[in-house]
Amino acid sequence: MLFLLAGCGSKEPSIRTHGPGVDEPYVVNGKKYYPLLSAEGFEQEGIASWYGPGFHGKSTSSGEIFNQNAMTAAHTILPFQSEIEVTNLRNGRSIVVRINDRGPFTDSRIIDLSKAAATKLDIIGTGTARVRLRHVGGAEEARRPLPPAVQPVQVEGTFYIQVGVFGKRGNALSAMRKTRRLDMESRVDYRRSRWYVLLGPWSDLNTANDNLWRVRDVFPDAFVVSDDKV
Repeated sequence: MLFLLAGCGSKEPSIRTHGPGVDEPYVVNGKKYYPLLSAEGFEQEGIASWYGPGFHGKSTSSGEIFNQNAMTAAHTILPFQSEIEVTNLRNGRSIVVRINDRGPFTDSRIIDLSKAAATKLDIIGTGTARVRLRHVGGAEEARRPLPPAVQPVQVEGTFYIQVGVFGKRGNALSAMRKTRRLDMESRVDYRRSRWYVLLGPWSDLNTANDNLWRVRDVFPDAFVVSDDKV
């Protein structure tokens, strides 16, 4: 995302390393990011920040002009035009934003909100807040199957399917037992006081997405993540 104002809860520079309007892999500060082909079922919890006056009227990564008064946000891997519900876990307030930019490029934050969105969630004063993200719509073209004649671009890397995040180890182990019927390699990671249940890895994004639909028969909210997010 884009941040120069300390009052916006971020000190990162605005970085553009890929073409506008394209959900394709890109590199920032030596780290490669792989935008998801679909946001359906996406959920995430972490820290939100916001950006505003310093970027108002400038171009976003999607090619749109940034309007700090619109309900938009930046995310590193969600498809452009995805509609995401953001809930402030401190006060329970929820809003829906549209993803039209990339960022924030720091491991400690998961989304950068416009000033308008941050105002509605009441995080202008604090600069940041712990939030929960949930996909609620948008980016229909990202979920529409490709015609048979169209060959998807091969994206190599290391990819996992995240089947769940749990606050208790016992619940994570219970999910692990359910993964056995899928006959896929699985693991449990403990990070930031949460237990993450993952399947994989796969060496390219298309194979991971091909396996995702079978996984969703057992875990409807599963989604693909890159090793940057594991």
